[in-house]
Amino acid sequence: MTATIFEPVSVAPGQPTLRVAAGRNLIAAGAIFGVANLFQWGVVTGALPLHPAMLSVSWPVAVAAFIITVRRLRSVGGEPAKRAAVWSRWAILFQIAAAISLAVASGVTQNWALMMWMSPVGLAFYGVAWAVAALRGGPGWMVAVAAGALFGAMGVASLVGTPTQYLAYAYGLVCAALIPGLVLAFGRAR
Repeated sequence: MTATIFEPVSVAPGQPTLRVAAGRNLIAAGAIFGVANLFQWGVVTGALPLHPAMLSVSWPVAVAAFIITVRRLRSVGGEPAKRAAVWSRWAILFQIAAAISLAVASGVTQNWALMMWMSPVGLAFYGVAWAVAALRGGPGWMVAVAAGALFGAMGVASLVGTPTQYLAYAYGLVCAALIPGLVLAFGRAR
């Protein structure tokens, strides 16, 4: 039987536990993608005096920053960080697959506004991931995070097409990734 992030596992001295390593990845995801959403909001509202073409740059930069951060964490974190990086890799692949699917649908329909649905889809992925973690033996608070992310996805869906969707998604990432990541990385075992 393989250990989950909720079971203490002996690790080499100086290496984080799997729980801490997963928490660090979530902190990176919440911070990096949250800032990317704030950037999107700033460009769309005009709060940042940048050309709208900059919107197409923010996500590739955010994904690259996240991948580099996870690789760095993996390289210094030993086996637990390698295991946590696998989850992060799958999460990014699911997000990229969803984005490509929406891009294809947008191209076929010539309705590029469909890409705005990436915000609620992304938050829903967090909800499903937290639900899986809770079902695999995680503490009860993970059920609340899963529900919050899924309800947050519905809230963001109601804002699709407005600049506020990016603020709502940034807030959702803080609640579904950054704060739970801090709890995992620095909190008590349960």
